[in-house]
Amino acid sequence: MRVVKIVEEDIADKIDTLYILNLFRHIENVGITFVCTKDGQSEDDWVDEDGRHIVIQLPYSEVKQMADIKPLMLTCVKERLGLVA
Repeated sequence: MRVVKIVEEDIADKIDTLYILNLFRHIENVGITFVCTKDGQSEDDWVDEDGRHIVIQLPYSEVKQMADIKPLMLTCVKERLGLVA
């Protein structure tokens, strides 16, 4: 599992990639990119020779106001990995 972020500088500390990495360390050949920018990006999901790539867009205005976004990040990852019943 690889987890990275593309975010605005003012909210960078809120996007805890190590938190997600530690929870899903056992999943191989998956890369997750969290995007949280003022202009936004689209979510995406694809597979290539390196494995599965997942782009998760987090809402900038909500993230800026939230004290702890780990639950939101966790929910988004579980949904995209198909781990939600």
